[in-house]
Amino acid sequence: MKKIILNSFTVCTLFFATAVNAQVGVGVPAENMHPSAELEVKSTKKGFLPPRMTKVERDAIVAPAAGLIVFQTDGDVTSPIGLYFFDGTAWRNGLGETGATGPAGATGPAGKDGKVDIQNFKVSTTGDTLYLTNGNYVIIPSLSLSNPPTSGFGPALLDIDENSYKTVYIGKQQWMAENLKVSKYNDGTTIPNITDNTLWQNNTTGAWSYYNNEVENNAKYGKLYNWFAVSKTTNGNKNVCPTGWHLPSDDEWTVLLDFIEGDGGKLKKEGITEWLSPNRFATNTSGFSALPAGFRDEAGNYNNISTNGKWWSSLQHEPFTSNAWYRDLNNGNGALFRGFYAKSAGFSVRCLKD
Repeated sequence: MKKIILNSFTVCTLFFATAVNAQVGVGVPAENMHPSAELEVKSTKKGFLPPRMTKVERDAIVAPAAGLIVFQTDGDVTSPIGLYFFDGTAWRNGLGETGATGPAGATGPAGKDGKVDIQNFKVSTTGDTLYLTNGNYVIIPSLSLSNPPTSGFGPALLDIDENSYKTVYIGKQQWMAENLKVSKYNDGTTIPNITDNTLWQNNTTGAWSYYNNEVENNAKYGKLYNWFAVSKTTNGNKNVCPTGWHLPSDDEWTVLLDFIEGDGGKLKKEGITEWLSPNRFATNTSGFSALPAGFRDEAGNYNNISTNGKWWSSLQHEPFTSNAWYRDLNNGNGALFRGFYAKSAGFSVRCLKD
């Protein structure tokens, strides 16, 4: 009896030793197995079935090995149903770093296409545009051109000084969502910076300044420009705005006002961090993000930072041709005022896409 048991044990030991060191094939003759495969399965009627589990169960696996494969049986837009593998750091969908495609109006997760990073995106409800989280968008030809976006941020904009600006769609217009900071026309010609009050008030050509001549005001509020700098009729037909953009006309300001139904609060950045209290009716639902940059009057004095913002239009006043039209917001109410002022004053500028 003892001899029989010993021989059986010896046979089992030899069998397992052979299995550990040999290739395993299912439906594949040993001589036809690929030399790189430890396990090879061949079938024209059935497939390989990895472990199936929910996302919660998948995430509960303790210290998963790099290369571990499971099939996730539930999911959402950011972690859809599908085959996942563990790359040593995180679970990846579809055996590759590709983002899932969300339905119209939904958001798909970030991924990679080759070596090109793909941002998170949202598909428009009309299916003609992909809106990316970095502010850019992708037009689908023949559809988007006839259905431009009417809200939300657009592509970032660079001026000739390489200042970057957010842009925003408001109705059928696309505006800069920040005040202009450039020190040159878009042909490279320098616009003078005039700090002296006497030189400022006697000047009849293009110029700019920082509020209070303090450079730290530029980052938040931008520069203050006299009308001679921003109007093509007085600056030699030069454009202070980036190529493809322009100083809005008085009529174009009216188009904006009509779209927001006369509610200037939709243009003002909310809160009392930049705007002095009470900053009435500010909601910034348009994304215009107006700030109270103040202004420089015709005598060179600085006024009303934190309580008031003024923006030039391209329209000269008639018959008082020493003046030009502008738009104005303040902290005390929600109106977008229209007025005219001396061309030698320094106001903020917002550019509009052509």
